[in-house]
Amino acid sequence: MVDINRDKMIGYFDLLGMPNEIKSDISWFNKYYKIVFINKGGRINVDFIDYDFEESTLLFFSIGQYFKVCDNSKGSLVYFSPDFYCIAFHDKELACDGLLFDNVFELPYIDLTLSQEKYFQKLLISIQKEIKMKDFWAEEMIKTYIKQIVISATRTLGKKNDDTHQAISYDKDLTRRFSQLIELHYRTAHNVSDYALMLNITPKSLNRKIVTERQIAPNVIIKNRIILQAKRMLANTQFSIKEIAAYLGYEDYSYFVRFFKLQTGVSPLSFRNATQISANGKNVL
Repeated sequence: MVDINRDKMIGYFDLLGMPNEIKSDISWFNKYYKIVFINKGGRINVDFIDYDFEESTLLFFSIGQYFKVCDNSKGSLVYFSPDFYCIAFHDKELACDGLLFDNVFELPYIDLTLSQEKYFQKLLISIQKEIKMKDFWAEEMIKTYIKQIVISATRTLGKKNDDTHQAISYDKDLTRRFSQLIELHYRTAHNVSDYALMLNITPKSLNRKIVTERQIAPNVIIKNRIILQAKRMLANTQFSIKEIAAYLGYEDYSYFVRFFKLQTGVSPLSFRNATQISANGKNVL
């Protein structure tokens, strides 16, 4: 059985029809993967950055990724838990690790052509109908529709990135595995050498390959991911700065404060005061 319920594994919302309690408190979304369809002309804030879309767009959000849809934007949202549809398993099956989800390099989205818009809207509407069915077959049907979205989106992004499932270069595969490892270990592994060891490569080679493939140093990517999580927790939780530092692997609280200010230009407290989105923030990790 499936239902639109925060205690369930799968749900669907019309973006304009989202209940006010959800708009004002999105913290419970953190435990879900999200697929969002935005009509052309829409705006969405992702991790404190505003994105405007001239064309209808499909976006993919990882667990814990912050986003906020502008009130006048139209579209739909499907959310599901890892227990419902295991992205890790299907990513391996589709060779898209770190492409649609857990992508530390960029926000995964697709600007849709008219035919693509109709295709994806049809799949999303089909998911909505199955959620309402609540019968024995609904769960399997929804998984089938989600898989179609994942496969089609992977193909489209692969072509956009001049990549294919049949021929993924060693460097591209290394980059995706690096992206995955950061998502898994950024709290405890803060150095390039840590990831080089996991990938069975020298730190120098890892640096060269990532810079060549992505034009950004792996050390910067690691720092950016740590800072991003710190920002999410400062804005969306009531954990103390000392608790956030410890969660991110910094036993020296003062070092974390200096590190955050060096990377962002402001102190953690100043950032929290400027971006706290709810006076009654929830503890969501």
